[in-house]
Amino acid sequence: MPHTAQEFGDEHTKKKLETVQKYLSVYTTALKYSPFKLLYVDACAGSGSSVPKASLEDANPDQVPLEGLSPPVADTDAIIVGSAIRALGVDPPFHKYLLNDVKQTNVNALRKSVKEDFPHLADRVELTRLDANEMLRNLCLSQDWKKTRAVVFLDPFGLQINYDTLVLLGQTEAIDLWYLVPVFAMYRQVSGDGQINPDGGPRVDAALGTTIWRDVAVVEEKSTDLFNQPQLRSTRAVDIAWFEKVAKERIGAAFGGRVLDETLPLGRNGIQEFSLMFAWANPGEKAKLAAKLAKAVLK
Repeated sequence: MPHTAQEFGDEHTKKKLETVQKYLSVYTTALKYSPFKLLYVDACAGSGSSVPKASLEDANPDQVPLEGLSPPVADTDAIIVGSAIRALGVDPPFHKYLLNDVKQTNVNALRKSVKEDFPHLADRVELTRLDANEMLRNLCLSQDWKKTRAVVFLDPFGLQINYDTLVLLGQTEAIDLWYLVPVFAMYRQVSGDGQINPDGGPRVDAALGTTIWRDVAVVEEKSTDLFNQPQLRSTRAVDIAWFEKVAKERIGAAFGGRVLDETLPLGRNGIQEFSLMFAWANPGEKAKLAAKLAKAVLK
């Protein structure tokens, strides 16, 4: 039976979602008899499902979406179940699901999925339509973190997540974070000739919480012109792996050094676009189990 879904997704999308889903399953099992209220938080939840554009084209080669009409549909086998729906399917369940997306159409789709597929969890689901940073700030300020534990999944559209938001998450000392870091989006803000995008550069500043990266990403090389006169030429001095390293260090700083060294690089066409990273806020000795579980599911 055909379904309508977001035009997004690929094998790397499935891989990240399956990794996080495995962690959620072992997380709720491990804390099943704990005294804590367990939250699942998805600040960029999307519509609940996605489908690769290639699948839509293959299934509907002659179907061209027109303004005001429904988008093309794909067969069920092509649809990739999203993070929020996967979390709702975890057993044992979380005590509360906080699902957020900035787009009203996505929030409506999530509401429909909960009503039709998870009616038994409806009273546990809270849907919001906010900027992801605002939603997460509200989360950090509204919970009693001595009685609450949470897994936060961040899969932003571009460089949405501000570093000060990560700091707030770390300060709870109660959150496990899975963050799909858009490392390629950071890298592409520096051109080959060493020019930092005037629009995108400040977004990298906000995402990393520092401007120091600018001093390393661009270098001045000495050369000579046609008349053999000395001149300086700017050039990009870093690659995607460098931005991954810096992002991991910055997440670690926000979480008191508690960030997993292992990451899951993801992308398409041989290009690393993202890096799935894990950090845990709880400084307690028992919380190191979270790192072990995350390391296991990343393998």
